[in-house]
Amino acid sequence: MTSQAWEQVYTVNDFYDGPRLGVANLHGKPHIYQAEFSDGFDDYTGSFWLREIDQNLLTLVLEDWAIWLRWNKAYKQGSATIESHPALPDDQARHNEISLLIGDQLTAKAGSSIIKLGSFRGSVPNGLEVTWTDP
Repeated sequence: MTSQAWEQVYTVNDFYDGPRLGVANLHGKPHIYQAEFSDGFDDYTGSFWLREIDQNLLTLVLEDWAIWLRWNKAYKQGSATIESHPALPDDQARHNEISLLIGDQLTAKAGSSIIKLGSFRGSVPNGLEVTWTDP
């Protein structure tokens, strides 16, 4: 089944010439998306592994995303340094806790995931959307 609808992107946890890892909806349900990398081409393929996540993981990811958004805003305003990335001093302890709780759960790979092509539009933090299609 091919989805043509634009869906919400919740987070962009890794970015390199475009979103590479984060959480976005697929058919209205939150999924981790992770860009597929080709060792043969030494580049990203344009395909993404997607794996549905539960509400508990989504809550943690969104809380950590809010921490990063506060840091990013302060950084752009000049009141935070790159050395403090990804959290302001007041948020650092909670960010560390969340990172431990999430552990290695923020991944989508072959075996437990489906693969889709993703097309993103918009910007962070103003709002990003994605449409998923079959490869």
